[in-house]
Amino acid sequence: MIKLILFLLFPFLLFADINQTLVKETNATFYQNLAKELNQSTPDYSLQKTILAKITSLLSQKIEPLSLKDFKIKNDEEYVRTFYKINELLAKAKATQERIDKIKEQLQDIEENLKDTNTSSNLTLQLEYAYYMKVLQKNQAFIQMVYQNYPKWLDALILTLPKIKFSIKHIDSKIKSYSKSLAYLEKKIKKLSIELERWKILDNKAQIQKTKQAIHKLSQKKEYYVKHIVSLRLKKFFFHLKRKSKQSLEEAKGIVDFLHRHSINSFLPQAFSTTTTYMLDKVLGGWRIKMLRLKDQIVLFLNNNSFLGIPLYRFAEALGVFLLFLIFRRLFSFLILKTLYKMAALTKTALDDKLLKLIDGPLKFAFVIIGLYLAFDIAGLEGEVFDKIIKSLVIFDIFWLFYNSVVILDETIYRFARRIGKELYREIGAFFIKTLKIFIFSIGLVSILQEWDINVSAFVASLGLGGLAFALAAKDTAANLFGGLSILADRALKIDDWIKVGDVEGTVEDIGLRTTKVRTFEKSLITVPNQIIANNPIENFSRRNIRRIKARIGLVYSTTNEQIEAIVQDIRNMLQSHPGIAKHATLLVNFDEFEDSSLSIFIYCFTNTADWAKYLAIKEDINLKIIEIVHKHGSDFAFPSESIYIEKIAK
Repeated sequence: MIKLILFLLFPFLLFADINQTLVKETNATFYQNLAKELNQSTPDYSLQKTILAKITSLLSQKIEPLSLKDFKIKNDEEYVRTFYKINELLAKAKATQERIDKIKEQLQDIEENLKDTNTSSNLTLQLEYAYYMKVLQKNQAFIQMVYQNYPKWLDALILTLPKIKFSIKHIDSKIKSYSKSLAYLEKKIKKLSIELERWKILDNKAQIQKTKQAIHKLSQKKEYYVKHIVSLRLKKFFFHLKRKSKQSLEEAKGIVDFLHRHSINSFLPQAFSTTTTYMLDKVLGGWRIKMLRLKDQIVLFLNNNSFLGIPLYRFAEALGVFLLFLIFRRLFSFLILKTLYKMAALTKTALDDKLLKLIDGPLKFAFVIIGLYLAFDIAGLEGEVFDKIIKSLVIFDIFWLFYNSVVILDETIYRFARRIGKELYREIGAFFIKTLKIFIFSIGLVSILQEWDINVSAFVASLGLGGLAFALAAKDTAANLFGGLSILADRALKIDDWIKVGDVEGTVEDIGLRTTKVRTFEKSLITVPNQIIANNPIENFSRRNIRRIKARIGLVYSTTNEQIEAIVQDIRNMLQSHPGIAKHATLLVNFDEFEDSSLSIFIYCFTNTADWAKYLAIKEDINLKIIEIVHKHGSDFAFPSESIYIEKIAK
C-alpha cells in the first residue's frame, strides 16, 4: 500500500523539485539523470525524453568567439577572412536578436498553459519552458558576447592594417568573372522558383521536393560566389582605407549595396554596414565621414528631385560652372589685368593706360555673361526668355564699353571745348560729356527694350493721359536743361566763380544739365535748378578785376583846420602811391561831414585785385598807414561821446 502511494506521488514530487531547480540548473548530468527517472508509462514520455536530450545538447554547446589565431594575420587573404568572420558573427547576432521576441512569446504561452493542465502534461510543459529558457539565455549570452567584442576585434584589425599589403592587381577582372557566374546562378534559381510555384499548383510533392533541393543547392553555390566577390571587394576597400582615401567610403557603400541585392542572409548587409562604418570612422575620422555622407545625401537629393521638370543636379552643375567663371574673372583681374597695368605704367604714353581703363569693366563682365550662358545651357534652360537675357547682357556690355570711352576721352573733349571758348571750356566740356553719357545710356536702354519687343515710341504714345502727365512732369526738366544751355551761351558764370543769385551766395562747383551746385562760405552745398539761375539776376563777384574800399574815419573836434588839410592830403598821396591801389580807378579822399562826435573824412578807392585774401592784406596796410598819418599830425580818432554841462545856480 505504501509503495502504491509513493508511486502515485512520485510524479508530483518530481514536478515540485523540477519547478524549483529545472530552469536554473546548468549541469548536463542533472538532465541526463532526470531522463532516466522519467515514468515510461506516461503518454508524453517520448516527448519529455526528447526535450531533455535537447537541453543536454544545448548545455554542451559552447560559444566560440574568434580565437587569437584569427588575429595572427600574415597576408591580405587572412585579413579579409577574419573580417568576414566578424561580420558573420555580427549578422548571426542580429538574426538571433530578432528570434528572441518569438522565444519570449512561446515562453509566455507555456506559462499560460501551465495554469490549467494535468500532472503529466504539466511536467512536459515545464521541460519545454526550461528548454526555451535555456535557448533564450544562450542566445542572449551570444548576442552580448558579439556586441561587446566586435569593436575590440575591429580595433585589432585596424592596428594590423598598416602592416598588410593589399594586392588589387587584376581584381576587377576577377570580380567581373565571378559576377557573370553569379548572374547565371540567379537566373537559374529564378527559373526554378517559377517551376516550384507551378508544381505547388499541381500539388506534385515529388517534384516540389526535388525542385526545392535543386534551389537549395544552387543557393549555396550562389552564396559561395557572393562571398568570393565580397572578399575581393574587401581587398579594394582595405587598399583605399590604408591610404585614407575617400574612395574607401565608396567601396564600403558598394559592398553593402551588393549584399542587399544578392545575399540570401538579410542580416549580412547590416553587419557589413556596421563594421565598415566603424573602421572608416576610426581610420578616416568621424567628421570626414559625416562630410562625405552629407555629400552623398546632397547628390541623392539633387538626383531624385526636379524643378520646372529639370533635375536639381543640373541646376547644381550650372551653378558650379557659373561660380567657376566668377573665379576665372577674379584670376583674370588679379593676374592678367594687374600685370598689364604695371606694364602700362612703365611706358611714356598714357594711351595704353586709357585703353586698359576702357576695357577693364566690360571685359570682366564678359566672364559673367559667358558663365551665365553656359549655366543656362547645362541646366537645360531653353527658350526665348533666356536668349533675350543673354542678348540684353551682351548689349549692356557693349554700351558699357561706349560709356567708358566717354570717360577715357574726357581730355580730348575738353581740348575740343577749349576751341569753342577758352573761358568756359570746362563747363562746355562737362556739358558735352554728360550729354554723351545720357545719349549712350538712352540708346543702350532703347536697344535692350527693343530686344524684349518693347516699342518705346509706341509705348509712350499708348500712355494717352499718362503720356501727357509725363510730358508735364518733364516740363521743369526741359526748362532746367535750356536754362543750363543759356548759362553756357551767355557765359554768365563758370566753375570756381563767386556768385550771388537771390539768397544763394558762394563758389560754383559744377554746372550740370539740370542744376548748378554752389558751395557756400559755410561749406554747405546748395543745388540750384538752372531755370532759377537763368531767370534771376546773377551777381558774379569773380568777374571784377578790382575791388572797392569805402571807408570813413572820424577825427576829434579838437583837430585844427591845418591838421585836417595835412591829414587829407597825406592820405590822398599815400593812396596814389600805394602799389595795391588801382591807379586808373576812382580815388576820393575828402573831409565832407561834421558828425555828432567826430570830423568825418570820406575815403573811396579800389584795389588792383579782386582776390579776397590780397584785398584784405592791402586794406590792412592802408589802415595802418592812415593811423600813422593821423598820429603824425597830432590828431586822434574820435569815438561816440557826449558832453554834459552842469549849470551852477547862485544861492
